[in-house]
Amino acid sequence: FQSHCMIGNEAFSANHPSKTAMILLNNILGGPGLNSRLNLGIREKYGFTYHIESHYTPYSDTGIFNIYLASERDKLQKCIKLVKKELRKLRDQPLGPQQLKKSKQQLIGQIAIGQESDVNMMLSLGKSLLLYNKVDTFDEVKTKIECISAQEIQKTAQFIFQEEDLSTLIFKN
Repeated sequence: FQSHCMIGNEAFSANHPSKTAMILLNNILGGPGLNSRLNLGIREKYGFTYHIESHYTPYSDTGIFNIYLASERDKLQKCIKLVKKELRKLRDQPLGPQQLKKSKQQLIGQIAIGQESDVNMMLSLGKSLLLYNKVDTFDEVKTKIECISAQEIQKTAQFIFQEEDLSTLIFKN
């Protein structure tokens, strides 16, 4: 039997100064790509989950951060424990210079590839116009990402990943 689990918290709004750091932090933790911490640390290393990812969605007045995972029932608590361990690492240990550089390059690359799709590009432009009444160029977005420090990432993790603030929802088939 399979279980599904969501772990999440309120996050930064679209206008919050830490929004870009949160986007990078989410990408490091469980964003698209098989080299995210959750994917490597839980799915690949232990084989405890079929699917694991994290999402950050900023809205005009608030935001949502969540981790989704699916596993066999008997592995669920082990998965949750490992997820919390990864969150604790991000709260307690700043990223090293190489890790930070690689993470920024990966996010910038994903954004560049996303711009190759006309549909993605139009959705991104429309959302930006609605939220900010302007559109940042790729170079402006790249500069914002490149300016993020390891301390900003850690501070963001300390704020969003506080264990007592996380909510958990489990669905068992």
